[in-house]
Parts: sequence; C-alpha cells; structure tokens
Amino acid sequence: MSFPRDLLIVGSGITGLSAALFYKRRNPDASVMVLDRGFWPHGATARNAGFACFGSAGELTDDLINESETEVKNRLEKRFNGLELLKSELGTEHIDYNMCGGYELFGDFDENHFQDSFANLAMFNEWVQAFTGESESYKVGKKNGFKVIYNRLEGYLHSGKLMRRLLEKASNEGVEIRWNTPVKEVRKGHVILEDDLALPCTNTLIATNGFTKNLLPGCEIEPARGYVFVTSPIESLKWRGCFHYNKGYVYFRDVGDRLLLGGARDVDIEGERSFENEINHKIKNWLIDFAREKLLPGSDWEIHNEWTGIMGFGPSKSPICQKINDQVYLAAGLGGMGVALGMELGQSASEMIA
Repeated sequence: MSFPRDLLIVGSGITGLSAALFYKRRNPDASVMVLDRGFWPHGATARNAGFACFGSAGELTDDLINESETEVKNRLEKRFNGLELLKSELGTEHIDYNMCGGYELFGDFDENHFQDSFANLAMFNEWVQAFTGESESYKVGKKNGFKVIYNRLEGYLHSGKLMRRLLEKASNEGVEIRWNTPVKEVRKGHVILEDDLALPCTNTLIATNGFTKNLLPGCEIEPARGYVFVTSPIESLKWRGCFHYNKGYVYFRDVGDRLLLGGARDVDIEGERSFENEINHKIKNWLIDFAREKLLPGSDWEIHNEWTGIMGFGPSKSPICQKINDQVYLAAGLGGMGVALGMELGQSASEMIA
C-alpha cells in the first residue's frame, strides 16, 4: 500500500463518501482513501430515520426568528437540490425512495405557531416554485384529527440501501475504504491513527459531522444525539406517510405495519449534546407517552427495535464547508438534514479541494 495518498477523508458517511466519489470522478488518476473508525459508519448516516425531507412549514417559520429570509430560503433550496442530486446519483429504485408527502401536525397547545406558519405559506410556496416549478407544495389540511400543513414533495427512503449503493459507487470509481481505522489527529500532510501510525497525504478532508470536535477541539460544531424506535406490528395502522410535529423536533412514519418514531431532542437539549450512543430515558419516555396518548391510543404495541445516532449542529443549520489550512479541509455540521444535504456538501467539498 503506497503513500502518500492524494486525498484522505476521515468519515465514511454520506458527505465523506460523496466527496470521495466526486473527487475521484474529477481526478481519475488521484489516489483517494476513506477512513472510518467502525466496521460501518458510526454517525447519523447509518442511524437516521430515513426521512427525505427538506423543511416543514413550522420548522422554517421557527428558523425565521433567528435568520433572514434569504438564509432560510437558500438553505431550503440547497436541501431540495441535495435530495435531487442524491436521487439522480444513486437511483430512486436502489434506495427505495417513496415521495409520499410530508405532514406537519399541530395541536391545540401550538395554535399560535400554526397561525404563524399558515401566514408564511404563500411565501414558502413561492420559494419552492422558484426552484422546482411546482406550485402550492405546502397546503393546509386535516389528518387523523390533527390540523396539518402538507408538503407533497417530501418522502422517505431506506438508509441502509442508500449506504450500500453509495459504497458500491465509490468503490467502483476506485475509492479505497478502510474500516476499523480510528483517527486520533489530523496534521498538515498527515493523518495520525490511534495506534500512532502516520499516514502521509497531500490533502485531508474531515467529514465527521457530529464527532468533529474530537479532531478539531475549537470547532463550533456540537454533537446532537437523536433517539428512534420502531414498534411491533400494529393492526390497521392509520399513520401512512411522513410526519413531523413540534417544529420538526418529533418525526414518525410507517414501516410496513409498524410505526417508526423519533426525535424530541428539545425535551433535553443539554443531555443530548453527547458523543455516546446511549438512550436518554427522559426522551424515550416522552416519545412513548406521545405515541400512546396522541398517535396510537388504545393500540396494543411494544418497542421492537431502538437506536440512537449522533448528528452535528453548527452555529446555524447551514453546513460548514471550509479550508482549515492549505492541506486540511472541513465538511460537516449538517444540522439534522444529512440525507438532504450530505451528497451536495460532499460535492462542494470535492470542488473546493480540487
């Protein structure tokens, strides 16, 4: 195995593998290697809930409190275009993509937020029409007794098949992937492994998202853990499609005759700023109560499977793509929208390095 490599990428999630794929495609003679500490991606890429969403009306309305219309609109467009890139590059049939539409639920307690979101619908529809040509993406309706704002351009996919397809494409382009290779430090011209082996390289891309502070302690990207569970089969499950609740913090969808439910990070924001894939029982219990009282009253079910994943949030929900020094680059901080933004961020990083 000859060194130095032209490009070493730390992190084999959507961003890292996409950066490798596009860089290798632009530079077919370049030697590109991706390193990951586990036997499979350890972050949110392989541990997400499979939502192919780009922004509920309630989330966008909440974002407008702290950011300008231009910032929120540009990020919305990036998310949509990122999903289109992902679908076209990997093929919808290979990732089980289903554009079933997304419903955002509103209860009696958040009537003010519903009214604020409703007041913004014309603006949001105008934004989406400008970059999709589709009119009235967002509209108000009813679903299972809840007021909803529906976005017909959203859907879900199979995260495992997405990862398998992306790995296949990167490998076919000649990208080398090394599993169980934990990185301790990134220096100019070298990546240092935990066993102190130094791998020389011309350029390094850090694509570790929520784990970025482990390699760049001064970075502003914070870890944000998310919890998800899938129920046992539920007879006559009435929740079909993608759903969001409470400004996007809570999300759920059908998986056959089971319900997948996750999020509620706002129940314990500080507790979820963790690098550890442990279950926060305060959040788990909140989601169980929400399911029993609001979504599945009277239904007999139990948790069939559960997991956590570590996301990365920067100062804003917009990802960071920047040069750290003349040989080290960073692409991370996807703000919980890695499925929508990861491949586009990887492509941008590959262009920045090239």
